[in-house]
Amino acid sequence: MSDRDTSRVPPEPQAEEQGESSEDPKVYPVYVYERTCQDIFGYCLREAQRRPPHEALGVILGFRRQWQGTKYVRVTDWATGRVESSMAYARFTPEGVLEYRLALHDRYGTNPHTPRVIGLWHSHPFGGNPQFSSTDFNTFFRTPFCAEGNVFFLIDPLSRFFKVYMLRLSSEKEVLQLERVEWCTYRPKVPFGTMPSEEIDDSREGGADRA
Repeated sequence: MSDRDTSRVPPEPQAEEQGESSEDPKVYPVYVYERTCQDIFGYCLREAQRRPPHEALGVILGFRRQWQGTKYVRVTDWATGRVESSMAYARFTPEGVLEYRLALHDRYGTNPHTPRVIGLWHSHPFGGNPQFSSTDFNTFFRTPFCAEGNVFFLIDPLSRFFKVYMLRLSSEKEVLQLERVEWCTYRPKVPFGTMPSEEIDDSREGGADRA
């Protein structure tokens, strides 16, 4: 799923890989693992189909990287927990924060090379062009999410909008600003002829379960 001009999630995902094609050497500010994009969008859609529709909220996991001197973010996973939500707002309950933290610890343990929380995703399921509310801004510009390079997704699953924003320093480098950025999805590429060293046991690895 790519978002270049319309911000809409297309019916058929089109995966791209950073730096792989000489025809498109551009480095995007944000790369989202295709399955992660699909999973977040699907979760938001299920919440939107409740009566009344409910806003959804979760955390984004990934890595900050640099390629040929250009910084970018690679989003690899997501999680959520108990949320107090309605048609007007969504926020984690204290139990919800503990739930997603425990889920991430169970998923990744204390390995220092695992993805870290680098932002939030949030839905406005109203069938229009979603815009951040004052409540959203208050959430984004609060610890621990208020950090340069953090990423925020704003989604309307009914109108298929999937917008990506990043916290960047202003031109005077004094104030953090939330800027909309270009992004694309990617899917890991396995070199031809490479075989996994062992079969993956879904029951052992946790399968596709999400918090």
